[in-house]
Amino acid sequence: MIYPLPETPALLLKLEDGSSALVVADLHLGFEIELSSKGINIPSQMSKFLKELKNLIISYNPSRLIFLGDLKHNVTQISLAEWHDIPEFLSQLLAMNIDIEIIIGNHDGNLEALTPRKVTLHSSRGLLLKLLNNKSIGLIHGHAWPSPKLFESETLVMGHIHPMIELKDQMGFKLIEPVWIKIDVSTENLIENYLKYRRIIKGGKVKSPIKKFNEIFGLNPQTSRIIVMPAFNRNLSGIPINRLRSSSLLGPVLTRNIIDPNSTEIYLLDGTFLGTLSLLKNL
Repeated sequence: MIYPLPETPALLLKLEDGSSALVVADLHLGFEIELSSKGINIPSQMSKFLKELKNLIISYNPSRLIFLGDLKHNVTQISLAEWHDIPEFLSQLLAMNIDIEIIIGNHDGNLEALTPRKVTLHSSRGLLLKLLNNKSIGLIHGHAWPSPKLFESETLVMGHIHPMIELKDQMGFKLIEPVWIKIDVSTENLIENYLKYRRIIKGGKVKSPIKKFNEIFGLNPQTSRIIVMPAFNRNLSGIPINRLRSSSLLGPVLTRNIIDPNSTEIYLLDGTFLGTLSLLKNL
């Protein structure tokens, strides 16, 4: 069971054992240092994010808190702000008697040096969870292909691209808002792309990629939906999905033959359905 939380870039997952997990993506703690180097000075947002997460934990009482990558902002190095803020941030959350897990994102280089021992780090290849309805869900950051076993889930959830929508009126006034993206995908196309990435198949269209996948990995792929989460850090720039000229900016999974604009749905944080991507490209 998957529940987007109202007015909040967060998901609540009901797990098979009756417990729940809170999922957020893309905090980019320490991003203020980069802004400062460009002459934009804002205070550390760590306390603000900490307060928001604590309120969600109190309200929904999850047993697990899962970060979908990019907890920190510097890609490979660790800034002085990150050395201070991230251990303190995680320690205060652990004090709320919650298990914390982090799926490594492309900005999380050397993150292990900043995490308390009780924090569980997962590979960028993702995490597979069983839900209360006997279905499974795959969680990834989105900058890398998931592990083959995640394709047994009906739904993949990712972050990474900080999706937004850009709307412009006749006077040229622009409104840019963070959004959720729900993409219905062809399992066959998705698996074919993965097999080409692994160089298991080459060239043009393959007759039966799902059968080939099953023969090699012994798994039955089921993925038919991808959900892209908005960034928890709302100060970040992102990709206006309806202005995108090339899918190359969306990472390896969301290629052109995966995203069908006619069936890709866009939602605001309050749950408002804005329409399909094909409709919004014309606005």
